[in-house]
Amino acid sequence: MVALPEGTHPWGVAVVDSVHTVYLAARKQDAFAVYDIATGSVTTKAVPGAGRMIDLSAPNGPLLLPAEDKATLFRLAVPSLKVESSESTSTQPHQAVEVGETTFVTEEYGHAVRALRNGKTVAHFTQPVQPGGITAVGNRVAAVDVAANLLFVYDATTLRLVAALPAGKGPSHVVPIGDSRVAVCDVRGNAVLTYDLAGTPRLLGRASVPGRAFWIGSDQDGTVYTALANTNKIAELKVSSAGRPTLVKTVPTVRNPVSFDRDPVTGDLYVGGYADSQLQVIPASAFR
Repeated sequence: MVALPEGTHPWGVAVVDSVHTVYLAARKQDAFAVYDIATGSVTTKAVPGAGRMIDLSAPNGPLLLPAEDKATLFRLAVPSLKVESSESTSTQPHQAVEVGETTFVTEEYGHAVRALRNGKTVAHFTQPVQPGGITAVGNRVAAVDVAANLLFVYDATTLRLVAALPAGKGPSHVVPIGDSRVAVCDVRGNAVLTYDLAGTPRLLGRASVPGRAFWIGSDQDGTVYTALANTNKIAELKVSSAGRPTLVKTVPTVRNPVSFDRDPVTGDLYVGGYADSQLQVIPASAFR
């Protein structure tokens, strides 16, 4: 375990393999905890706002930081964390994803998904009550509604709503799992759901997991990982060729694993422990 600065309480985690660095968003602070993979050292760097979820727009950056306290989406250069650009959003932006030249942002308490292009709003989808996690596969964008328990699917080309599908008892985040498919973690339903977004979007399968599935990730081999925040585990699931998930095993974690990211080269998972401000490195071998 790696001790982070006291009071970090990390949420979003992003691994940038090219600079051997892990970035962890400090809860309710305009700062990141920065872990050097090579040396094991931890530093704190100021950033322009406090966010929960952070994502890489490309493997080498920039980092997308939806700053909840500033109602602004920042793009941060890696490794400097200097601001490359910023765009205004509505209340409490939660997560962002880029599709070509268009960026989609969930505005959790703005009750909408905003599409931005060249710094300007090109679409504002007001269907979600409380949008949370968001991702994209191809030209389809998927956003979960944590209040209405729905998965909204948008077309990034036409900027139109395609579908609104039931998403369990309390979805929180969503991740691509290859081709036109995504996986959703259902917190209150203790489950992982899979969907095909191509054509007419549809549910493919569901698997129960032993805990509240708060965060979700995947690799290129059809494997899904989900953080069970209340039972302190990472669950590994395999997705069949038909898109149905099956629980394979669980691995113990630090307390309250709210988020994690996977090193795309080594396969290691970097897990943020919210309760005790810790970082755990789970080697890829733990899942073999």
